[in-house]
Amino acid sequence: MAYQNVMSLSNLAELTPKKVSVGDTDVLLLRKGDEVYALEATCPHAGAPLEKGAVCEGKLVCPWHKSVFTLEKGQLCEPPSLRSLNRYPVKIEQDALWVDAEPEGGQSALQKIDEDETFVVLGVGAGGSAAIKALREKGYQGRLVVIEREKQAPYDRTTLSKFVPQGDMSLDEVPSLLNDAFYQQQQVERINGNVASLDTQRRHITLDNGTVIHYQRLLLSTGGIPQRPELPGKALQGVAVLRSWEQAAALIPQVEKQQRLVIIGNSFIGMEVAAAFRKQDIDVTVISPHPLPFEKNFGPELATFFRRRHQQKGVRFVDGEPVALQGDKTVSSVKLKQGADIPAQLVLLATGVAPATDFISDLPLNKDGSLTVDASMAAGKDVFAIGDIATFPHKGEPVRIEHWRVAQQHGRVAAGAMLDNNDTYDSTPFFWTQQYGVRYEYIGHAEAWDKVDIIGDLDKDDFVALYVKDEKVVAVVGAGRMRTTGLLLMRLKDELSLVDARKIVDETVEDAS
Repeated sequence: MAYQNVMSLSNLAELTPKKVSVGDTDVLLLRKGDEVYALEATCPHAGAPLEKGAVCEGKLVCPWHKSVFTLEKGQLCEPPSLRSLNRYPVKIEQDALWVDAEPEGGQSALQKIDEDETFVVLGVGAGGSAAIKALREKGYQGRLVVIEREKQAPYDRTTLSKFVPQGDMSLDEVPSLLNDAFYQQQQVERINGNVASLDTQRRHITLDNGTVIHYQRLLLSTGGIPQRPELPGKALQGVAVLRSWEQAAALIPQVEKQQRLVIIGNSFIGMEVAAAFRKQDIDVTVISPHPLPFEKNFGPELATFFRRRHQQKGVRFVDGEPVALQGDKTVSSVKLKQGADIPAQLVLLATGVAPATDFISDLPLNKDGSLTVDASMAAGKDVFAIGDIATFPHKGEPVRIEHWRVAQQHGRVAAGAMLDNNDTYDSTPFFWTQQYGVRYEYIGHAEAWDKVDIIGDLDKDDFVALYVKDEKVVAVVGAGRMRTTGLLLMRLKDELSLVDARKIVDETVEDAS
């Protein structure tokens, strides 16, 4: 080991992250009493600087996307990171703090698998990838089979509406969630194909090529399918949806060539795509019967702000209900109920997704096509379901939440449950949306609230909005307050009063660098 003296212990503040360099390696130092922990300085998910994160309840929260790690060992508690932080040896001599840049431990390759047991993961998006990593991390050594219809999967689907359309990332640069080395080292079998049927009584899956795969336990993580509303002309050329790598590969070059796009729907995906293409100065029109984007999630004041921001950036809004897509083979206009025809050579349908469960016949499906699961994500005997297809219990109510990080949380819980651990979902939902280079964070899940307490300045992208019901905070929206939102994320696991939430907002010091 090659220890280097990095600083004086007396200069390291209690529970305040400090980044130092040990040779060519950046290391994060955290002091808790007489103990000092040295961890990887950037989040494995997207490289966020962890010195800007929040420290709360013995955990370190990533400032960008809210991965959560333990202070002592850097162990992963919450995604979107799929692995723990590297940990570095530390020694203290008098007041001198020494760190070795060679990390300790790490996950070793699986030497042998138990062929007598087979777990199958159907779908390897956000949730499926998290589950696969967690199964091996938690000690599963049986046969692990992954079935996925997309050849490119698993990849970071969130980039397709944020960074790729604005030209900051090519499709070839879209990050993979699990690389080839992981599959090889952990002996994970990959099958590319579509499922024709599932027989949960006989415990087997039949693919559309006739292949039959038997399992002992099954995880369903098939995600959502973009919906094409029942409009005449929805099958015309030039009418697209955006969910997959291949759909992005088809849509984006056409938009860049035409230099204009009509988006039907002001959903998060629709407005992220609008913001991204406006960075390329592409003409964007958004059509929706509901004039305010995100009003159901954020309320009228923030929704008005988002519409204003998009208008300031050049997005044209048309308030109206589409009744038909018109054209001869190729779309040429969108017909509105009010009678207007909106010219359109390319149309993106940003009108939501439905659970991909059409192959399921022997499990009860809800009206929306989802599966009801318990807190362990169990949908039936030895069958588990996560992500977009799961209606799960959250604070006593059944909910279905189409968030990337929630699917990953589900995946880790289901992995533990598949191994007969007592893992249950008790986390706080979180998602982020990227609009014109600004990350807006949403914490919690609120379908109703009495009032919204906005602290800060919306137009300066420096605010926290507290959504309050019966004087208790049920959700938070924030921008420019990364450490504050990290603390609120941790505190919202339990009941949080408005008074206590305001105190957190008022007293938290953000990293100004």
